Amino acid sequence: MPELGTLKKIDPRQLWKNEERDFTPWIAENIDRLSQVIGIPFVVDQTEKRVGAYELDVFGHVEGSDAPVIIENQLTQTDHKHLGQLITYASGLEAALVIWVATEVTDEHRAAILWLNKVTDDTVSFYLVRPEVLQIDESKPAVKFVLEAAPSEFKRALREAVEGEEAPRHEFRRQFWGALLKYLAANKHSWAVSRQPTKESWLPTSVGKTGVSVTISMAMNSRMRVELYFADDRDKRMFDSIYARKSEVEAIFAGEAVSWERLDEGNASRVAIYKAYVKEQVASETAYRKELFEWLEKNISKMRDLAKSIINDV
Repeated sequence: MPELGTLKKIDPRQLWKNEERDFTPWIAENIDRLSQVIGIPFVVDQTEKRVGAYELDVFGHVEGSDAPVIIENQLTQTDHKHLGQLITYASGLEAALVIWVATEVTDEHRAAILWLNKVTDDTVSFYLVRPEVLQIDESKPAVKFVLEAAPSEFKRALREAVEGEEAPRHEFRRQFWGALLKYLAANKHSWAVSRQPTKESWLPTSVGKTGVSVTISMAMNSRMRVELYFADDRDKRMFDSIYARKSEVEAIFAGEAVSWERLDEGNASRVAIYKAYVKEQVASETAYRKELFEWLEKNISKMRDLAKSIINDV
């Protein structure tokens, strides 16, 4: 018979002595583990972010978009104070994903998160996650995230089906991406031919290297963004490599303000250009929409060419 070890739970405070100095940095550095249990890829932008008179533990965004992600954690049992802070941060930052991480979860607070998901629309989702620290005999401890509460996708899908329509912003995005892809395909951009429009605020395109993409996004403050996006650039080697060619890159995009976004507090980085747009004009004015499509086509092509020219260097 094989000899088996004994699995035991460890008090999380044996692993993390202090919430601010130990627990929060660990979560930021291991955000991919939390992303995996949530089921949505997101990256860290900042820790201990000031929100009015308070400080949010971890602030980030959904990968490939501007959708804000907030994470509030505690090395203790869930309490009303942290629930209140969570709602305050969600409101102040207009969060899309709201994640509460606590080492112990009460039934009342689990019910509160489930209720928040029930009464809010699909612009925001609330999650309650509990980290477990496990060990087999005297092996190294391992952390397992347990999802205690999450949105009911079935209920939201059912509500959308009953209502018989998408949210207006989703309908706008799907129509915009569909028209743009049709325009690009007609102009011989082969990557656009087989793409299908989605309701998301971003449209990534592959450039042949894992973790690197050229993405078009509907950014915050009614701006269209074309970016070279490095999804996993923790040491900023990729960003620094292209920044060393700053003059060359800015010459390629002459007439545009190139935004160099190293994103030091997170894992990702980007090089981007932006163009303001008016949603109502995009939806109703053919000439205005065509002008925006021409700008996007020109700069997507430049960004993809840039990505392919440096791909072996980064």
